[in-house]
Amino acid sequence: MKLLGITMYITNVDSSIIPNNKIYEIYSLRWQIEIMFKIWKSIFNISRSKPVKIERFKCQIYGKLILLTVSSSIIFKMRKELLENHKLEASEIKSAQIVKQHIRNIYLAVINRPYKVYKILNNIFNCIKKNGRKHVKKVKKTYLIFLERATTTGKKHVNSPHKTL
Repeated sequence: MKLLGITMYITNVDSSIIPNNKIYEIYSLRWQIEIMFKIWKSIFNISRSKPVKIERFKCQIYGKLILLTVSSSIIFKMRKELLENHKLEASEIKSAQIVKQHIRNIYLAVINRPYKVYKILNNIFNCIKKNGRKHVKKVKKTYLIFLERATTTGKKHVNSPHKTL
């Protein structure tokens, strides 16, 4: 049985606070937060820690936060570049897995051979471009479009293809 192409969102927020045509956009952005937490837990293992003294635990947390910040920045920038300039949408999870495979090389290059960082990042980009594609519906807007819309003003925007009830 084929899906009817109807998406239903139920909320207790009054339409005077959030217009009905914005619900899909907000939900899409919220879902991206859920995906990022999943990536942090399952790929970057942020929830794992060994029993240690509080000082060492704080160091581990700060190290993980730095890793997540750098990795998330790389993932976001590369996915945005692929979407804007190559019209390809890369999977968040696949991109994170690829970045995780190369993160040690980035670290070593920054410490020992800073001139190699660009080459490594370019390699990651090409790997995401080749292996990290996401399959999306033709009319589905991406969260990057919603983020761009939220950060720009004075530009005309197309309404969401999804209906709210």
